[in-house]
Amino acid sequence: MKKFLSALAVLFAAFYTSAQEAGPVKFGINAGATYAGIRGNDVARSNNSTIDYLIGISLEVSLNDDFSIIGSVNYERLALTRNVPFIAVDDPFDPVLSEGGYGTRLTLQHITVPINLKYYIGQSKGYYVNGGLFARYFLDESVRINGAKVDGSSYGSFQDFTYGVNLGLGMRFPIDEKNAINVEVRDNLGLSNITRQPTVNGGSVKTNSVNLIVNWEFDF
Repeated sequence: MKKFLSALAVLFAAFYTSAQEAGPVKFGINAGATYAGIRGNDVARSNNSTIDYLIGISLEVSLNDDFSIIGSVNYERLALTRNVPFIAVDDPFDPVLSEGGYGTRLTLQHITVPINLKYYIGQSKGYYVNGGLFARYFLDESVRINGAKVDGSSYGSFQDFTYGVNLGLGMRFPIDEKNAINVEVRDNLGLSNITRQPTVNGGSVKTNSVNLIVNWEFDF
């Protein structure tokens, strides 16, 4: 983990140094919601998407009046829920069995690094689209059953690195000459298998998540 963060800091510093030579640079702070799902087989699809959050930083480098390159480093949580049924048992001493099942929530924690090409639409630059690639580094996972956290971890079940493509649409709200607020909806399509465990029919399990991102962008 320390080696990964050190490499990430070096990469970000190198990106910033080269960016200063390319054009104006803007920093940003990200916060938002994630709505995650997984796909690949019937078992994966039986999980329900749910909402969690992300926070992070961004660096945008202007290429010309219309195009820029924007890179981010986000701490991102992808959460899934699932209802696991029991055979109905009329047991007044065990309310879980009496209710016929229990609910689980799996939360996957990542460092996500998207690198996107951004295009501002129209003369006002009030709207934009962006798209590109992202890489994720797996940090940890947690499981809750009926709201109670389960001790222990199945670390090793998930791949350390995964990747995919993303596409976003956003609006820019200028505050003054140096500050602006960006609001974006972004779809992230995972292209790599996230699990190390055997899967149904030997297939892969991949993520598909949607972000609602609010970004405060500013000049130094």
